[in-house]
Amino acid sequence: MAEQRIRGVRPWVWAVGGLVGGLLLAFALVVGPWLLTRYPHQGLTAEQKLKARNDVRTTLVQALAGLAVAGGLVVTYSTYRQSQRDQADRRTEQDRSHGLSVARHVNDLYMKAVEHLGHAQAPVRLGALYSLAQLAQANPGQRQTVVDVMCAYLRMPYSLADSATPAATEEHAQQLQVRLTAQRLLADHLCLPRDVSAADARRAQHRVPSEDDVFWPGIRLDLTGASLVDCEFAGLSVLGAVFDRARFTASTIFKDASFFGFAGFRGASFDEEAVFDKATFAGHTDFREATFVEAGFVSANFHDGVWFDKAVFKVDVNLAYSCYGGYAVFSKAAFNGGAWFDMAHFSDSATFEEAIFSGGVSFQSDAPVDAMFSGARVLPPSDDYLESGRDVDREWPPGWAVHPDEDDPDCGTLVSLQTRKPSEVTQTPVKHS
Repeated sequence: MAEQRIRGVRPWVWAVGGLVGGLLLAFALVVGPWLLTRYPHQGLTAEQKLKARNDVRTTLVQALAGLAVAGGLVVTYSTYRQSQRDQADRRTEQDRSHGLSVARHVNDLYMKAVEHLGHAQAPVRLGALYSLAQLAQANPGQRQTVVDVMCAYLRMPYSLADSATPAATEEHAQQLQVRLTAQRLLADHLCLPRDVSAADARRAQHRVPSEDDVFWPGIRLDLTGASLVDCEFAGLSVLGAVFDRARFTASTIFKDASFFGFAGFRGASFDEEAVFDKATFAGHTDFREATFVEAGFVSANFHDGVWFDKAVFKVDVNLAYSCYGGYAVFSKAAFNGGAWFDMAHFSDSATFEEAIFSGGVSFQSDAPVDAMFSGARVLPPSDDYLESGRDVDREWPPGWAVHPDEDDPDCGTLVSLQTRKPSEVTQTPVKHS
């Protein structure tokens, strides 16, 4: 476009310039000397008149030469600027073409890897996962898309019990390896070293994505309904994550994890130990209807509200030194084993309404605990719990005690000492037979 503009303008400019130059030259050589020496002419000899005209002609020619030099400089500068603009236009066009070429190449690689991810052979699927990871590492703008694809793969149906025949067993083992690889690749790029502080983890989320940085900031996870095996997400750092109805098989580690947005585990099931020690939950956190075998939230920080409504803790749960910056709701939760809240800090109220406690309980704290236990039930420990030798003592927050049932003194209901007469409340712990 720039070259067409130059070809259309320059002939006209040169024509006008030539005409103007010819007129100026004629004026300097002929018209000017005659016009400027017409008066006065009395008393001048022919030689003096000729000399006067030559002097005027010389002055005009010198002035014209100066104008020509200035004009040449202007033309040269204009040509230089036009050349610079042309080069900039060409570079812009080259960059745009290169960008389009790279985008097409990246898109081709992405489509090919996604296609291979659905291949029947496990080695092909493994190669597709590594290709996607390398693609995301080299192209930060594609990282969330690649993570979404890996999460979608982990959300696909998967059965742990598929060993009817040797061939089925082999296929199941290969499929498991592919899933473990997907989990490991996510962990490699979304987990920070365990010694990173919560403040450093927050700063890491604001890094500018780089091809040289193994950690991928600004990522959200959607593993709704996924089947995760031996999940190792220690140091996970994401903007948000949804694990609703996910099944965690074998041990699950979220120690030192940081969730800087919503963290959803509603209806999730943890088949073995689940460790969330020192995890940071900066946004709303949802563990409603989740099922745990044994869980640890030691020194976990819930900066906003957290909901454990109807959660089931089959064995023990340790929430010692955990901190709650918003609502902490454990309504209708079932603590079938020990429930340890020692030194837990509740900035707002904690609700345990209609919860069930069947094992040892401890709310030891050096600060008042604002908790509600309306309708909470206390049941005797199971035989397995008693045989394990675990602690069966129960220490409730000040102001709450157990009122035994009339027909079964081993069971009772938690009541507030502030709303019942002292004679109506039995403050001794429930008996354990």
